[in-house]
Amino acid sequence: MPFISYAQNFEDVMLWRALKNVTNGFYVDVGANDPIVDSVTKAFYEAGWNGINIEPIKRHWINLCNDRPRDINLAIAAGEKTGTAEIFDTEIRGWSTLDQGLRSELSNNGIKGETYKVEVRSLSDVFIENKVEQIHFLKIDVEGFEKEVLEGSDFSSYRPWIVVAEATEPNSQKLSYQNWEPILLRSAYEYVYFDGINRYYLAKEHNGLKEYFLYPPCVFDEFTTVSHFNAVLKAQQAEVKAQQAEAKAQQAEVKAQQAEVKALTLLQSGSMRITAPLRMLNIKLRNGKRKIKKFIKYYIILVYNVMKYILKAILPKSVKKYLSKSQRSMIVIAKEIDAEKFMENIRKKCKGS
Repeated sequence: MPFISYAQNFEDVMLWRALKNVTNGFYVDVGANDPIVDSVTKAFYEAGWNGINIEPIKRHWINLCNDRPRDINLAIAAGEKTGTAEIFDTEIRGWSTLDQGLRSELSNNGIKGETYKVEVRSLSDVFIENKVEQIHFLKIDVEGFEKEVLEGSDFSSYRPWIVVAEATEPNSQKLSYQNWEPILLRSAYEYVYFDGINRYYLAKEHNGLKEYFLYPPCVFDEFTTVSHFNAVLKAQQAEVKAQQAEAKAQQAEVKAQQAEVKALTLLQSGSMRITAPLRMLNIKLRNGKRKIKKFIKYYIILVYNVMKYILKAILPKSVKKYLSKSQRSMIVIAKEIDAEKFMENIRKKCKGS
């Protein structure tokens, strides 16, 4: 099965290329946002990893808690020191920011949102409180607040193998890493890759991973996007439903054929032959155009013979000797019946009642 990428710019593909041999790894996602859409850590979570998600927007934090029960999900912002700060929560997902200058710029460009205070903690405090030991990658996406986040981390005590930080302004190719990159460089991190949005840094003690950042995601990474994966899955499900519908139609056709055969068999059966005279009688009575004397005689004799056959099978021998005599009496009665008078008597009795 191919690696499924959820990230916006294939950041997870690059990280997986370098870290796929790590079992039960640990990540820290600052500005985690949605747990699925454009998530850099979702694929790693599905691979058995866990970590810390820092997200001050409450609706995103709730979604993280629901989708990532193994993770530590914190409804705070990361900064240089503990305290509070005002966040501009924009109507566009992923553009919310703690940076005052960027907030003014967004507002001036007609971007709507609301401003409110959130709790701020330093990464060092978060790591100490949660007894973090090893971090395989640290991802930072905080819309202009990267410097404050990095200043709040003690890279001498906690050294992520890889640091990925957004290096451009929101929805822009304008670079914005110049004011925070020196923090990483003087902390013994080496810049190794730029994907058009993010810059990647390696801890010098893990420079053996540098070879994995020589080229962008490609066919040899054997990955697919989650949108493509879902589209293929839906197509396969639709095909299965179509096959099931076709099978049901075939079953219905078989049942119809079986019903037709059953009907033909019934028409040819003895029960249908016995009841045929009665059905013919009903038709002739409705028409009222022909005499039915012969028909009634025939039917009485036929019914008598059927009853005789049944009685012979179930009656004791002492009774069976009277059957032949009764049969002759029934035939005599049938011969003497005048069908027209028989029907006239029925009509009179009906009128009388």
